[in-house]
Amino acid sequence: MYGKRILEMGLPDLMLSTRSNWPGRRQKIMGLMEQELYGILPDLRFSQHSLLNQEDRERVHGGNSIFRDMVLVLETHGKTYTVPYWYVLPRSEQPVPLWIMPCFSRTHPVSAVPAEEICSRGYGLCCFDYQQVTTDDADFTSGLAAAFYPDGQRGEHDGGKIAIWAWFASRLLDEMQKVPEVASGKICIVGHSRLGKTALWAAARDTRFAGAASIQSGCAGAALARGNTGETVADITRTFPFWFAPAYRNYAGQEAHMPFDQHFLLALLAPRPLCVTSAASDLWADPENEYLACLAASPVYTLLGEKAIRDLPELTDDMVLPEGRIGYCRRPGTHCFTRTDWHRILDFMDANL
Repeated sequence: MYGKRILEMGLPDLMLSTRSNWPGRRQKIMGLMEQELYGILPDLRFSQHSLLNQEDRERVHGGNSIFRDMVLVLETHGKTYTVPYWYVLPRSEQPVPLWIMPCFSRTHPVSAVPAEEICSRGYGLCCFDYQQVTTDDADFTSGLAAAFYPDGQRGEHDGGKIAIWAWFASRLLDEMQKVPEVASGKICIVGHSRLGKTALWAAARDTRFAGAASIQSGCAGAALARGNTGETVADITRTFPFWFAPAYRNYAGQEAHMPFDQHFLLALLAPRPLCVTSAASDLWADPENEYLACLAASPVYTLLGEKAIRDLPELTDDMVLPEGRIGYCRRPGTHCFTRTDWHRILDFMDANL
């Protein structure tokens, strides 16, 4: 059983005692993950509002969906930042649940993702191009990064690009809660790869997200760092140091001595529904360690009265574990956000939202 594997890995203890003690423990875990991994963003006083560029109520999905092309305007310290976003909603007599999804391009959502299938399942979808928020590089003067770091310089524990993208996702949550066709208490976040890391951190930081899903988020996402057979802390901090707090590089090659691991991140989402998906051939994202992180975070869900994930004798290349409030799915194939992933995530949220 994989529970024995977890014990052998020597993971940091979640230190659970009673349900009433969890909020205090959660706060300490959050502070640790901020300080040592994703970083702490400077306080930012801002105002925001959205502008409508275009609305289509007639032609999208044969007239069954509503599409709006928007711009989010953020004002802070006398400067204005604008970031485009868009959303598509199924026509419904009742407000619908919605997914916020950071994307890798500004492609129209109806063609970039299976939006018609998502809408036909009764969900809306809100997308933004993550690089319209701030570029995916070490330039901390680009886009919204400049609002946090006017001189482009960061300290050892300051937030990286993932923290900024996650912060922006919360600003979209602010906006989508105002949309009358959206069920404001049923807004979830989903992301793939580095944006899966972003989705998990956004949901950990902002408990208004009703749930989250990560797709092959791997190292510094849903996969445990200890015993990792794919991307390591050394790999990721060498290639993408700007995603994280500079302090994270101190754990390169020192995973066994980290005071945290990624089950801490997943535990921060409890008791909300969380679906982690892997691809069997995506070994760089370490699908086995993604499952182990779910299993290691499960005691928090149990403590809070929710059903947790099952401990299995073995994993298969094509599997779905939807029974608990942590769902784990694996499909054959490589690093990609597929329709299979989408439908399994929606099946999971159908049961949990």
